[in-house]
Amino acid sequence: MRRLIVSSTVLLLFLSGAAGWAQKLSDQPGYVSIEELGIFPREDLSVEINLDGAILRMVAEATRGDDPAFAQVMSSLKSIQVRVFPLAGAKEDVVRGKVDRAVRWLEDRGWSSMVRVREKGSESYIYLKKSGEQIVGLTILAIEAGDEAAMINIVGRIDPAEIGRLGQSLNIPQLEKATAKKPE
Repeated sequence: MRRLIVSSTVLLLFLSGAAGWAQKLSDQPGYVSIEELGIFPREDLSVEINLDGAILRMVAEATRGDDPAFAQVMSSLKSIQVRVFPLAGAKEDVVRGKVDRAVRWLEDRGWSSMVRVREKGSESYIYLKKSGEQIVGLTILAIEAGDEAAMINIVGRIDPAEIGRLGQSLNIPQLEKATAKKPE
């Protein structure tokens, strides 16, 4: 019984610390409030992922033995948000207009364009947020014509050499394209 009480107390302290930290996520320079941008109606999302704090630390620790480099990348992150919106039945031109407004919003707030790809009805934009010489945020906006649109925001220290590896490990093809050399 004592072990259960101690474990529960430690867990509650850990979670309350993580909750306090999460409240400050919006103060991070690489954070983008996807909901405030209003690109995708939340009720119509096909995928919504919100990883932060304790969850990212848990992933980092769980992978440390098998993939120390990936674990290091994950331990430097504060948040990963993913939203995917199916375009079937949606007005694609309206979604494209919203993505264009989001791109301008990022640029107006000091985000730098890293990649812009427009081909065969598909568009991908990758933006970086820097603090000094350090990358502290990465945002991806992508539209696959007739299929889906997505927005990804990654907050935390990001090593440019690891961007492709992060994309490969998290199955984010737009990030895999962002580096010329993929890890072995």
